[in-house]
Amino acid sequence: MAAPRLVLVFFAYGLAFFAMGLAIALEARRTTELRLAQSLKYLAAFGLLHGAVQWIDMWLLVPVPLASSTVTALRVVRLALFATSTVLLALFGTTLIGRLSPRYRWLNWIPLGLFLFWLANWGVAPHLNPLATARWSPAAPSCLRCHDQGTLGVAGVPPAWGSSVTVADIWAHYLIYLPASLLAAAALVLQGRHFRGGGYPRIGRDCDWMALAFLGNALVAGLVVPPAPFAPASWLNYDRFLSVVGMPPQVFRAALAGLIAVFGVRILRVFDMEFTRRLTEAREGQMRAQAQALEMARQAAQAAEAWTRELEGKVKERTEELFEQVRRLAILEERDRLAREMHDSLGQVLGFVNLKAKVAADLINRGQAAVAAEELEQMRTAVQEAYQEVRQAILSLRATAPGLGLVASLREYVQRLREQSGLEVRLEASDHLHFPPAVEAQVIRIVQEALTNVRKHARATTVTVRFAPHPGGGTVVTVSDDGQGFDLAAVEAGRGTRFGLLTMRERAESIGGTLSIESAPGQGTTVRLWIPGGAQHGADSRADR
Repeated sequence: MAAPRLVLVFFAYGLAFFAMGLAIALEARRTTELRLAQSLKYLAAFGLLHGAVQWIDMWLLVPVPLASSTVTALRVVRLALFATSTVLLALFGTTLIGRLSPRYRWLNWIPLGLFLFWLANWGVAPHLNPLATARWSPAAPSCLRCHDQGTLGVAGVPPAWGSSVTVADIWAHYLIYLPASLLAAAALVLQGRHFRGGGYPRIGRDCDWMALAFLGNALVAGLVVPPAPFAPASWLNYDRFLSVVGMPPQVFRAALAGLIAVFGVRILRVFDMEFTRRLTEAREGQMRAQAQALEMARQAAQAAEAWTRELEGKVKERTEELFEQVRRLAILEERDRLAREMHDSLGQVLGFVNLKAKVAADLINRGQAAVAAEELEQMRTAVQEAYQEVRQAILSLRATAPGLGLVASLREYVQRLREQSGLEVRLEASDHLHFPPAVEAQVIRIVQEALTNVRKHARATTVTVRFAPHPGGGTVVTVSDDGQGFDLAAVEAGRGTRFGLLTMRERAESIGGTLSIESAPGQGTTVRLWIPGGAQHGADSRADR
């Protein structure tokens, strides 16, 4: 083949491996879980260095005069790059096999063993079996038949260096490149099976094709070497290949390099597929996590709702128990109040009437009818007062009917008190005013007690009951009259708390409130009750006369 054509073959040969190495080097930097990625760095380095080797061969064929020292240096550099690249190819095959099948990790020692064996062979064999390569003649077999015989770059190599470098190159093909290509092919076959098992059948087929290309490369590049006077290079060499096939082996090597590069680049698609698969799995995992979170939130909401219903039931049950206790306590207090009032009023009146009846009977027996009539008149007055006391007690009982409400109960009570006593009673309160039932019962009793004191002791003509919001919160209830008033300090000093003041304070404290009294002789009396929160005061507060 003419030298210019062979230059193009070496250029394409080197370009194929160099492009493959560059593409793999760029893709191998991705973050991936594929075990192939950990071995691709060796294949990338092999492609870059082996491409450089082919370009050095191309340079040696260019018909440009080169100094013998330059040619020698280029051949030595080429040999170093060739040996290094083939060792890297072997590392790719052994490390990939070891990662895919850990029981074959011992194969990782093979590249080093091949390289050391090659070095030993190169250092010893030339001295035991000197070659005639440097003494080539046009009639002898030679790689120079593949190109023009007058190529100065090769013809100018010193005989000693030329023999040594050629022998080293031949043994590198036999001892490193051939087993390295076979190991790479085996590793790719094994990787193809893993890809098919992992759901990447197309990538698995590409691995098989690339393995087949490396197998062909092992035959063409690992066995077909420059002619040499020792077997098998003496009968299987470039010259014999050219004579039989009619084309230099470099053409087939370049074609195999092209196939290796094409399928090597196609295999790199697995990183995009694996990234897409991981992204899909991540999205599915995110969706599952969101669904689980929503399910947990729904269960938590259901649990909270059930707990709330249970809590509300317990609160309602406990409230009913407390209401029942308060109702019973109110009944006991009402009985106690009625007993006191009957003892203080009706009992004393009956005793007075009994005494007056005896006096009247004695006066009648002694014939003092006029004086007896006066005693009877006093008895009638006492009985009328007792009758008013009984009516007042009945009024108090009617005004505290359960379920009537605070304001409605007080309106009814005020109306009846106004009718029975003749007092001018005003009630200023909103119909929207509400308190818990236990609080309303105590407020009604306190107001009734205050109004009873007004009727009995104040000698007042007007009394006002007012409900108003307190600036600091809660409600203030005031009962004010224009009566005679009294000395509050003297009453509370020890001559006995009168007018039920102690009872009213106890009732106020039982609902968390406070009670205070302002009074002075001739200035009327004001009873002020503060009730904590919960009350509502509407804008329709009105006064009843």
